[in-house]
Amino acid sequence: MSAAAPQRLGYRLTVPAAWDRVDLTSPHRDRVVRDLVARQFAGLDDQPVARRRATALLLEQVSRAHDLGGLEAHLSVRPVGGVVVPASLLVHALPGRPGPRELHERLSGSGDVTVSRLPAGDAVRRRRTTGAGQGADDAARCCLLEHFVPVPAAPGLSPAVLVLAGTTVPGPLEEPLVELFDVIARSLRWTGEAAA
Repeated sequence: MSAAAPQRLGYRLTVPAAWDRVDLTSPHRDRVVRDLVARQFAGLDDQPVARRRATALLLEQVSRAHDLGGLEAHLSVRPVGGVVVPASLLVHALPGRPGPRELHERLSGSGDVTVSRLPAGDAVRRRRTTGAGQGADDAARCCLLEHFVPVPAAPGLSPAVLVLAGTTVPGPLEEPLVELFDVIARSLRWTGEAAA
């Protein structure tokens, strides 16, 4: 699926200042990824294989996110208090404008699904664990928290649902990061034509 008129989709989010942003609609996104990895490996000239693997993996994920309608990705890759917090946020758009009740019905049975009120409007919140099949270890599992927010109708703007998808891993930081993803969703504000 492709993004619904991302160049005209006006919104604003507040994310942690230490997170790096990749504009997935930019033709320069690969350069941004390469610069980000280069910064992470600065001073580690003895790890060229790890650097190449990290670059290839991140480029692949960014390309996949773009192809799925991704607008921007926020990555927690800088150490905070000496620790890199395992978290990321993908913002993407889905075509159509189903209401919260219809979204809830579509998503029910695929995790913990609730309707919530955000300052940006009624939304559907879904929390689920991915990669949790039989025999999967914690390294293969992710906690995914998604907020599906219908974009307000505006002239010239295709119907869309904005999705904020926060990802982390199981462990002691899972619950605080889920709370952080909820706070980020509450910071969503429509601007420009999407606010009409």
